[in-house]
Amino acid sequence: MERKVGFKEALKMFWKNYVNFKGRSRRSEYWYMVLWHLIFMAPAFALYFFAFIFLASGAASNSDGMLAFGVILMFLGIGYSAIYSLATLVPNWAIMIRRFHDTGRTMLIPLIFLGVFVVTYPITIVINIRDEQLTNPINMVLMILISLIYFGFSIFMIVIACLDSERKTNKYGPSHKYGNHIPASDKDTKAYNQNQSTNQTTNNAQHNSNLNEENSDLKQVNRNNYPFGEHQDETKPSSNHNNDHKY
Repeated sequence: MERKVGFKEALKMFWKNYVNFKGRSRRSEYWYMVLWHLIFMAPAFALYFFAFIFLASGAASNSDGMLAFGVILMFLGIGYSAIYSLATLVPNWAIMIRRFHDTGRTMLIPLIFLGVFVVTYPITIVINIRDEQLTNPINMVLMILISLIYFGFSIFMIVIACLDSERKTNKYGPSHKYGNHIPASDKDTKAYNQNQSTNQTTNNAQHNSNLNEENSDLKQVNRNNYPFGEHQDETKPSSNHNNDHKY
């Protein structure tokens, strides 16, 4: 059993596994990172709050200066949120997929949700631009349907993120919480061993390649230092040395 992932360690692991969609992630790793997201988004929340204050005060007092300052704060908040969301988009999906793996599930549901989001998000943007008040019944039905799909997927993924780690070793590796002392099923063991064998073969091939390159470099150095074959292997005794021992 490994020790629990700490608050600071969760942040390091999040960025270290930026594009790691393999393996498993514990609940503590996932939910500590959710807390880190709230902390990093605090400046944006503050900008939105003060922007609302200035916009409301400017509208009540007809102050163009306060309205302009409120708009500036609002744009700053939106810009900060957009930059942070783009920077954490890939690692957020990676840690969610590893959380699914940790519970013994595949990445199918997160990928379906991502596909649905990519397809429906442009639709919501077009509807908001063309029919902001949703006066067209078709647009209203589409927006309600899309919202329900988002809500359903979100609830399902939150539930999965709250589940405990699968105790046994599955095809994504041993449990970081319970260790590998609990036997896995034959199917999971075979899949995991195949992945480990592939990784080991790749590492061995790379190691042998590095050794061959080192030997080639060493031979080249010997040729440069002893161009006329004057170099003698120190591990072999010379004939003169053997003759001296005969007398």
